Amino acid sequence: MTEIYGKSVPVSAPWEDICDFCVNIRTDRPVRLLQLSDMQLIDASQQRYPKRLNPNEIRDWCPENVDILCLDHIRSLVAQTDPDLIFITGDVIYGEFDDSGRSLDLFCDFMDSLEIPWAPVFGNHDNESFLGTARQCERFTESRYCLFSRGNVSGNGNYSVLILHNDVPVRVLYMLDSHGCGGAHDPCDRIPPSIHETQVAWLADTATRICSACGHLVPAFAAFHIPCREFHLAMEEKGYLSDSPFFVLGVDVQAKDGDFGCCHEHFGACATPNDFYDTLISSGVNGVFAGHNHMINTSILFKGIRWTFGLKTGQYDYHAPGQLGGTLITLDSSGPCGHRITHVPALVMYGPFPNLPRNL
Repeated sequence: MTEIYGKSVPVSAPWEDICDFCVNIRTDRPVRLLQLSDMQLIDASQQRYPKRLNPNEIRDWCPENVDILCLDHIRSLVAQTDPDLIFITGDVIYGEFDDSGRSLDLFCDFMDSLEIPWAPVFGNHDNESFLGTARQCERFTESRYCLFSRGNVSGNGNYSVLILHNDVPVRVLYMLDSHGCGGAHDPCDRIPPSIHETQVAWLADTATRICSACGHLVPAFAAFHIPCREFHLAMEEKGYLSDSPFFVLGVDVQAKDGDFGCCHEHFGACATPNDFYDTLISSGVNGVFAGHNHMINTSILFKGIRWTFGLKTGQYDYHAPGQLGGTLITLDSSGPCGHRITHVPALVMYGPFPNLPRNL
């Protein structure tokens, strides 16, 4: 049983005025979190520009295929992992193909139907919809099981979730907006990929206040869409990029420290302040989760933090067939850093691949 309460519901706890949300998970097993990333729902019937999609994409990315292309993937992941909380590292929709907001409505209703608390952040494509960011934020906050707050620092969706296990605080989840939507409908959202000083200061202040309320530093995760430079430094410093920029850990190069996953594309990084890493460490963060790159799903322990690219969820947009699913995080004291991470493939029949020969 999961109890959810936010600031609008009175609770007799010292952290009630500090965290945006608290999730109290009553279970005799370790807490399970499920990361989804980059669903990028595309409704070809809402194509904004003629010839933006090719004939195969128009046919295969029709609204009728949303279940087989994405929602069935999520159903499979939930059935396999039985998560207590789901967090989403951006690009729920491909906003350019959702000017009406129908895809966002469909997704929110679907997630609520699972009756599991879910926490999203914006990716670099969500804000492209003519619906506008303000209305998208309202849609999230209106959803019954969605944990989302717009926040009062740079971007949209900077908020904290305190996770309690049988009334005991065990983990804080900091959700951050990494910006980067150059095609945002609202000009104020056209900010280069970055995490700003105001966001870092907010995270540090929140961690300090939670520590004071709980009497100790509560371990934490940070989640955002576009990876920061430490994701690349982790690969570089561990020697994984020595022979090729593309690799599979444990196959092409020897994996160290329980690292796993593959890197099959180049990637850039969002800009961060110089004190970003130090703030993460001092705030108790030992796991950082990102998305954005559909063909990278490495999880690498580097400088006391495990930096994880979530497995891409669903078939929309580019992807590597066979490497689709989600990422399970189990809060287990027997694991390194107090948690264990596993990529979970979606056990579903694949839908159509619009850009591949039909005989594949």
